[in-house]
Amino acid sequence: MGDSENSRTLPSNTRINIISHTTDFLTRGQNRQGSVAAIDPAHAKWLEWNDAHREFCLRCHHQQRLETQMVEAVGFPTIEVCVPGEPAPATIQSNAEIESLLHGPDNAAARDKARGDLSAQLSRWKAADKRMGYSKARKAERIAGDRELAFAAELWDAPARSLEGVIAKLHAVLTLGISSPDCNEFPWPPLRSVMNDLLETARVQHIVEPNGVAAAQRSAQFDGIGPRSSRDCGG
Repeated sequence: MGDSENSRTLPSNTRINIISHTTDFLTRGQNRQGSVAAIDPAHAKWLEWNDAHREFCLRCHHQQRLETQMVEAVGFPTIEVCVPGEPAPATIQSNAEIESLLHGPDNAAARDKARGDLSAQLSRWKAADKRMGYSKARKAERIAGDRELAFAAELWDAPARSLEGVIAKLHAVLTLGISSPDCNEFPWPPLRSVMNDLLETARVQHIVEPNGVAAAQRSAQFDGIGPRSSRDCGG
């Protein structure tokens, strides 16, 4: 829905900042007296997931910077080839594509030239890769991404014993699922509105219960399981 259709739709600046605001809120939660994370399995798992998410973002940005430097230094690991009968050159990245596009005896010379050009370009790319460490950065990014998703799965499986735990689960959904912080495609606007409601409820709750722990303790006791440490909650 557009802003004019629903008075509860978040203003643009809040939509854009809701994820970072929630990160700050949950991070502060681990520093409050009687840390919520010591009682709520979901909040404890969120702290682990958030560290993994930050590492993935750092790895991703590093890989992107190296890729930009590689392209500026030697260009992409591709060549352009004029294909008979085609109005525009084709971008080639393998010998198989050369054989497919420049087939037949009439294109033998063009094939040979394309193979040589591609081999030379790939050699330049590999030399730059070895010098800059681009492939290593890509591998590190993939590993960090897998680790982040593994922690996210454990987070969503962990029971939430407090309002912070519920917020933590929704925060991970928004962070990983939304294409951009101000995305207006369903279901992100209503989910952001839910998050805003949860944060406001938490703010009021912490005025009444400054430690932010009593509600989680009551929930755990109600379930008959008692408070649990973060080490007890492996997801």
